[in-house]
Amino acid sequence: MVLHLITKKRGDKPSEIIRALLPQEEEALRRVKEGIDLPGENPVFRATVASARAEDRWILCDCRDGSPGERAVITLVRKKKSGLVHLSNIPRTEVPHVEGCLFAPGDGARRRMPDIVFGDVLRPVAERTEEEGPGLGPQRRIAGPGTGSRSPTLTGHLRRLMQAASLHRLSVSEGFASPRDWLAGIERAAGIFRTPENVAVSDLLFTDPQAWASGHIARLLDRLRPEWPEKGTPFAWLCWLAQDIDGCEVNRAHPALGHVRVLADVASPAIGRNRVAGPWLFLGEVGRSPETDRWECLEACAQPIASARCPVPVDSHNERRALGALRSLIRSLENDADLRNALGGAVRVDLEKPLFDIETVGGPCRPDFILTVMRPDGPDRDSAGGSHLLGDSARYIIEVMGFDDPEYESGKAKTHRRMRNLGRLFSMDAGQFDSRRNGAQQQAGRIARHVRNDLMLRWRTD
Repeated sequence: MVLHLITKKRGDKPSEIIRALLPQEEEALRRVKEGIDLPGENPVFRATVASARAEDRWILCDCRDGSPGERAVITLVRKKKSGLVHLSNIPRTEVPHVEGCLFAPGDGARRRMPDIVFGDVLRPVAERTEEEGPGLGPQRRIAGPGTGSRSPTLTGHLRRLMQAASLHRLSVSEGFASPRDWLAGIERAAGIFRTPENVAVSDLLFTDPQAWASGHIARLLDRLRPEWPEKGTPFAWLCWLAQDIDGCEVNRAHPALGHVRVLADVASPAIGRNRVAGPWLFLGEVGRSPETDRWECLEACAQPIASARCPVPVDSHNERRALGALRSLIRSLENDADLRNALGGAVRVDLEKPLFDIETVGGPCRPDFILTVMRPDGPDRDSAGGSHLLGDSARYIIEVMGFDDPEYESGKAKTHRRMRNLGRLFSMDAGQFDSRRNGAQQQAGRIARHVRNDLMLRWRTD
């Protein structure tokens, strides 16, 4: 059976079938009802329902066999305040849908995805190129893995360096003895990127604050200036830990960590008008000041991190607190004796903080955290070319909900539909983090139990 366009029933005159929907039209309607695509983002859906509405048609469901009078009239196309055309059931329909029909109204409708076991539907993921975050940057392009045609913002450069150094993965970031250790990882990662002048970024990146305070960087740039190609001027990047940021001042209260005065306010994530609290990983660009002709830090950005010893990037204090609870979740899964016995070995767990948008079949999204569990007998990520293999891993999305106002929840609902294309979605309520019965640790514990049950269903050997 297929979906059909029909005339509206008027009085005693029954509806008549106009035509069957084309396979691509029916597929578009189903994808929107399943939540895979948004109504405004599927061109076939928009064209189909717009045409039906213009011709004053209804759509006949195919969940019941029989004549048109014995089948459910599912959907009346209706234009809402947004200007988009949506699908809606006719009130008090004479013929109901069969139980579980995708197009059924209210509680009868369902998403065609498992309640517990989520099948991996997208691997590898692709990162979007626009809207990389705060900061206009000096528009210096660099070439290297993951750059492509992305906008050359300073914030984007910093996030690419963190990603190349794998600092966005908890398994890499936790346990450093000092910032010096993970800054060395940033330096190594910079070696895979090059400037348009074909200079390795690592040759222009300085992670020792003393190089700036002593004037070494200025002297180096003076030496490079006469031979710099393309009539441009040389530049350098400063990158180290920041414990305080006040407008255009970095580490003014902690000068031993590397005090820098920037010519413009430092760009970093903010909630409302309040900068997300530090510590931060700071990246500043040094260039020739157009006013003083001196080497100055022209512009800078700062990415909040979990702590000085654990540079996992975070975008809010709530994420920082959630990360601490998720550490306990990971330990509980990796040390779960019952899970180890059932699966024939201990699982390995990887937690990532995405730094760029991920393109899904429903549109772009950027989850707060992605939790990936590797089965005991599966290959590790490094031997698999840097990605988890289908069937050998299970992926879960964790969102930290910080507000409860309608506008925030509406925006989150849109992106959450897209995140479900990546894995099963769990939410943590930051407003309850200090609750005695529903604190951050208790919420993480419940997520761990759901994940444990899911893994049992996926990979149990007996």
